[in-house]
Amino acid sequence: MMLPFNLEPLSDSRYFISNLAGFHRVVARETLELLAEQGDGVLDAGIKQDLARGLFLADSSAGEEAGVAALASGYARRLTRDLAFRPTFMIVPTLRCDHTCRYCQVSRAALGAAHSDYDLDARRIPQVIDLIARLGTAPYKLEIQGGEPLVRFDLVQAIYDEAEARLGATDFEVVITTSLSLLDDTILDWARGRRVVFSTSVDGTEVVHNRNRILPGDNAYQRVKRGIRAIQRQLGPDRVAAVTTVTKDLLAHPEALIEASQELGLTELFVRPVSPYGFAQKSGTGTYSFDDYMAFYDRLLSLIIAHEAAGGQLLSEYSGKIHLQRVFQPDFNGYADLKSPSGFLLDCVLINYDGKVFGSDEARMLQRVNPELDLSCGTVDHFDPAANPVYHKILKESLNAVHPGCEQCAYQPFCGTDPCQGISEQGEPVGDKSRSAFCQYHKRMFSYLIDRYYRDPEARSVMESWCHA
Repeated sequence: MMLPFNLEPLSDSRYFISNLAGFHRVVARETLELLAEQGDGVLDAGIKQDLARGLFLADSSAGEEAGVAALASGYARRLTRDLAFRPTFMIVPTLRCDHTCRYCQVSRAALGAAHSDYDLDARRIPQVIDLIARLGTAPYKLEIQGGEPLVRFDLVQAIYDEAEARLGATDFEVVITTSLSLLDDTILDWARGRRVVFSTSVDGTEVVHNRNRILPGDNAYQRVKRGIRAIQRQLGPDRVAAVTTVTKDLLAHPEALIEASQELGLTELFVRPVSPYGFAQKSGTGTYSFDDYMAFYDRLLSLIIAHEAAGGQLLSEYSGKIHLQRVFQPDFNGYADLKSPSGFLLDCVLINYDGKVFGSDEARMLQRVNPELDLSCGTVDHFDPAANPVYHKILKESLNAVHPGCEQCAYQPFCGTDPCQGISEQGEPVGDKSRSAFCQYHKRMFSYLIDRYYRDPEARSVMESWCHA
């Protein structure tokens, strides 16, 4: 007897099926037709046994009720895991920045803006770390955001020193999100003996990078290139990682990312489409279709496969990796976007330069462009998400299993929700999934990766290396 499941066609007359417990299988169309028309009694014994193990069929000896109870138990286990409160603590020491990026998410102020208007008051740092100590548990992950945080390197140092004293010298790690334009030997010397890593952006060729990540009076690409090499040389190759935002200018040149990774000694790419927040849509950098993006991604994966086949160093792609891990590694839930309920607040607590606290970086961005809407959950000295009805609504409505358009999707158990993007695009957290950029992107990524995994042995080998390296 069949138990409830959803299905999605692949490109070769096979179907990807999944259920609420998070199990999946790839089955032939003929198998589904036999099930629908004649029941499971006509299935091959091996296929029937495999589908029963995955809770797609009720065990004949236990009955349908036991099968449904097993599905409910599996769903409860997944839900309990995703409800855990294990946030990354983001701290914004300054909103000021030396770049004027075309796809900036409205999270910067001019470098010459008044310090008192856009910088964290150093006297608040003990309160910031005290809040982190009260909310989190070791090992703590602190992420320093901006603006450009190295504009106020003195505040970064003070945050680290306070964390070391309050949280324990070995119980936290700091990620500094930076363009590396201001990196110098003083910063490198300071980072050498500390638990600090750097996250930066590399947007392909020098021409494309400089066109989108504008550093007035200087060459942004050469700056980030020098910075990455200095970190690798002085601190080690595992102390720096790069993210690529795919703009319209990069779509035709995926090979540029392979070349850049080789030139810079990077072994992992992390590509993502332009965010719907901020200036990108106005500037035209993000005005392309998801068909265009997936064509770019298909070519990029083929280039990665060819690169490895030719004897090149293993090169992984992080966005593909996390989608695959959600499907093939049931206990992986380390990426806030692919969680249900949403990772909003549960996976992130952002402490802004002005002392306000938010449940995500996206909430901070929405607040900046919608000042009439309060998206904060208090301040460093009075953290109280329960006092803001917006947080009740967002968290309550972030279970994708009951969202129209999600409840029948085969990728629903592995996907998530982004309520802030829903508010940004459609004015409310759930929205129409047929118009959702979040849904289009993640559904296409799941479909593409799973289809290629099951039909292309070379791609499968590379993808497995991403997940298990």
